Amino acid sequence: MSEDTGKKSPKTLADVSHLFFSGGEEQPHAPTAGPESSSSHEGGTGTPLLTDPSEDSGRWHRTTLFVVTGADGSPGKSTVAINLAHALMSRGRVGIVDADPKLPNARFYLGLPSWHYLSPVTGEGRSAPNTLSDSGLVVVDRAAGGGGPGNLVGSGGVAYVDISGGGRVPLHHLVFDLPVTRAPWIAPVAGRVGLYVVVARAGRAGFEETYAALSTLRTGLGIERVGLVLNMVRSLSDAGEAAEKIETAARRLLSLDVRFLGGVVLQPRLGSEQRERGAIVRSRPDAVAALQLREVSSRALEIVVGQ
Repeated sequence: MSEDTGKKSPKTLADVSHLFFSGGEEQPHAPTAGPESSSSHEGGTGTPLLTDPSEDSGRWHRTTLFVVTGADGSPGKSTVAINLAHALMSRGRVGIVDADPKLPNARFYLGLPSWHYLSPVTGEGRSAPNTLSDSGLVVVDRAAGGGGPGNLVGSGGVAYVDISGGGRVPLHHLVFDLPVTRAPWIAPVAGRVGLYVVVARAGRAGFEETYAALSTLRTGLGIERVGLVLNMVRSLSDAGEAAEKIETAARRLLSLDVRFLGGVVLQPRLGSEQRERGAIVRSRPDAVAALQLREVSSRALEIVVGQ
């Protein structure tokens, strides 16, 4: 394939996928866990809040933004987002913005109520209040609207979140969890994002979904570099093979730099376990998935710091 092909996008996804897959390839796919009810309570505000960046250790320059995204069919965006957020907490105050209007799983996985599963039925569409979770993670709900990202990030270098009864909380890192179909929502602050992390699944269908997501980021937001996570794979070797195909297609056909952050091997009932016990990097730090997610987070931060 000529390198000149990278100057333009193919007309259809079939133009891409047939270059990398044979027609008879089996496509294993583990479905994403569906929504379940939760009786957990809002996180308390017992953790001391920072009210002024000057009270911190002098590291305050600019809040680092991460956007975790992917196709609607790709599994585990919220899992990667909340575990990335928890892994970043060793490096300062972290906030997570749940901006997925269909599956606002981030709040569930943090043990917080999420009534947006009923919003389409009731028509209420109310946003949950900004919350400081029991782990100290600042949780912001934008699943049902509540304004764009600009009112969180603002025009200065440090992002703040207002918590009812807790004052203004400055953040070292802010993680957005949203599907790529909502990419226009992030556009006002797209230039300030340190890294877009695209979550994908293996197989031909996953390849096509991920390529479409990458194309949206490249053509819609002008993104030149993304991180890639292969989630719910059978093995790390499967993750590496799938990532190589995606990286090659993105480089040649979209002129997009894709950095493979790692794979997360399928762990049965991970979604339901996180709804019961919270992010796996916190509830089961020695689990294989937790170790792999921490490695993903470390590599993502390395890319941002190395800019």
